Amino acid sequence: MSRLNLIVESLLKDIIEAQHAANCHAASLARQYGKRGRACGFPLPSAQIGSLEFDLKYAVTGTSGVEEKQVADTEQWSLFRQELEERVPAFAIRSIVMAVVHSSLPDDEARSDVSSLLAREEQWKKNFCSYLGKKISAAVSAHEGALLKAEPGLDRGLLLELLAGVAEREFMDNPELEDLFLGTRGDPLRQECRANLREGLSSFLAALAEKYVLTRQESSVVVDVEVEADKLKKMPEEAVQTLRLNISPASIPSVLAEQNDVSGLSAQ
Repeated sequence: MSRLNLIVESLLKDIIEAQHAANCHAASLARQYGKRGRACGFPLPSAQIGSLEFDLKYAVTGTSGVEEKQVADTEQWSLFRQELEERVPAFAIRSIVMAVVHSSLPDDEARSDVSSLLAREEQWKKNFCSYLGKKISAAVSAHEGALLKAEPGLDRGLLLELLAGVAEREFMDNPELEDLFLGTRGDPLRQECRANLREGLSSFLAALAEKYVLTRQESSVVVDVEVEADKLKKMPEEAVQTLRLNISPASIPSVLAEQNDVSGLSAQ
């Protein structure tokens, strides 16, 4: 027996895959239609799926019990992500800066420059923190499925690594801090910063996660259906139903990498 939702899901996936294959084929021809290509001067051929109609015949044959699954609470998840975007940047930056300030390394010019960042928290929020928040939001969105698969409703370990990874790439690896992590003392300091960042984020996420219930249990009756034409012909006419699908594939805009409009750490 089959399940109606899985049949429709498979059909929609096939349509998306067909459009994807057509797009890839058109893209593979692009070079030939460029300035130096053999087909220069001709428009690049492409095809887009328009509106499709399907009449799916099926018959309900029974039920297979109740299916229970964890689903994301979209409202709670949206609020949680918003709080991550707003609070994590300043928290992460402060954790790294404090690791530098309180490290065992002797005072030097580079360390003094980092210390001065402590006086610019408001400027961080307006400039670099805003940029960092968007990077964090993008990373969390890209791994939403994996983050919410954990039994408690949130994989805090994965989230911790995602947030720490963004903070390290965008802040610690910033060109303005390059001198800080050079030389024989640079690597130990980097390790101190990474440890302090993860320790702080771990406590932060533990407290934040208590505020939200990110998943909920959803129960649904599993309905079995028959869709094979030969078997449907043998069933009473009144038992056969028709599901009419009018499909107009939506075009999802490409996610473009945001331009880094923050040059370094200084506020404008």
